[in-house]
Amino acid sequence: RRSLPSGPNKKHCLEGSEPSRERCMADVEQAVDKLLDVSESGRQLLRLLVRKSMRICPEERHRFQTLGAELAKEAFHDSQKNLRMTCQKAAEEAEKFQSFTKDRTKELQDAKEGFSGAIAAFRSAKTAFLQDNKILQSKRKALDEVEEELNRHRSKLAEVAGCKEELQLAVERRMPAILEGSSDFLSHAEAVLQLIGRIKLEDSLKDAASSSLKMTPEKRGPFDKATLEQLSGALSKLLEAIPSAEAERLAVQDAEAAREIASEAFADARHSQARSAHCLRLAEIEVREAQSAEGLATESLNDAEQELAKSEGQLKAAGGILKAFEEGPMTSLEVLDRPGPGFDASKSECRKVQDTHDQMSSGVPTPVRSASVL
Repeated sequence: RRSLPSGPNKKHCLEGSEPSRERCMADVEQAVDKLLDVSESGRQLLRLLVRKSMRICPEERHRFQTLGAELAKEAFHDSQKNLRMTCQKAAEEAEKFQSFTKDRTKELQDAKEGFSGAIAAFRSAKTAFLQDNKILQSKRKALDEVEEELNRHRSKLAEVAGCKEELQLAVERRMPAILEGSSDFLSHAEAVLQLIGRIKLEDSLKDAASSSLKMTPEKRGPFDKATLEQLSGALSKLLEAIPSAEAERLAVQDAEAAREIASEAFADARHSQARSAHCLRLAEIEVREAQSAEGLATESLNDAEQELAKSEGQLKAAGGILKAFEEGPMTSLEVLDRPGPGFDASKSECRKVQDTHDQMSSGVPTPVRSASVL
């Protein structure tokens, strides 16, 4: 676009002296070369009209020069109108981007609030997950302890039941068979030797019994027989001293019930921990989405602000061009269209009557006729 002159000659044009009129003419002629929406041929015609008509004071112009001046002023007024329309469009565009920027600012604020809310929800979900995870660990530990207690009671039950069974077998069958010297006493003696190796007896009795049990009845002396009798009595006393296995069976049942309760508690805790872990993952996804939304809103606001700055710059430039045009060429036109210093109003009225008579006799010239005459 061509820029219009800024109107530095306004001060000189307003001085009212002849040089001021010349400067105003120069200002107008320069503006003709830079008028917007005017073709080259149109500028040539306007330049001719300005030179032939505007240079002369209004009261000294004949009717063709007056028409030429009117055509020139009309062209300048059209250009002024176009400039004002350009300013109006730039203002509307700036207003549109102001509204758009306001909307983008609101969206960014909403996005920031959404991101803050997502962060808060994520922290809450993380706290719940850590708490559930802590509960899960405690339930796992409790379950392990119950299972360990159950295994201990089962082992003790097996130990009590097995030891009592072996002692009972040794007292009721094996020792009588050994003392009587039955044909299979050696197998019974071997079983008793293994048993006394696991139970608590006096070392002297264990040593003596170890040798006496291996002797055949014919080779046993009084000492060996007394040792075997003493061993049989010691085993009977141990059998009587072993508590009943019923107490251990009850303990095992209680431990199994406790394990069932602990297993259910652990399953519930694991379900809660899995649910809170899922919520934590969803909260993390929401944080990422909210962060992305905030980034997009920021970019959108930046773009809107850039467009707003661009439209405001165009509005400012259009306003400056319009102001320069109105304060420059348009003001110069007003000065050039004022009467000269020696203007006589009575003569002007007579000339107007004469011009009216001429127009009635020859017809009002059209702009084309005026341009052809000029």
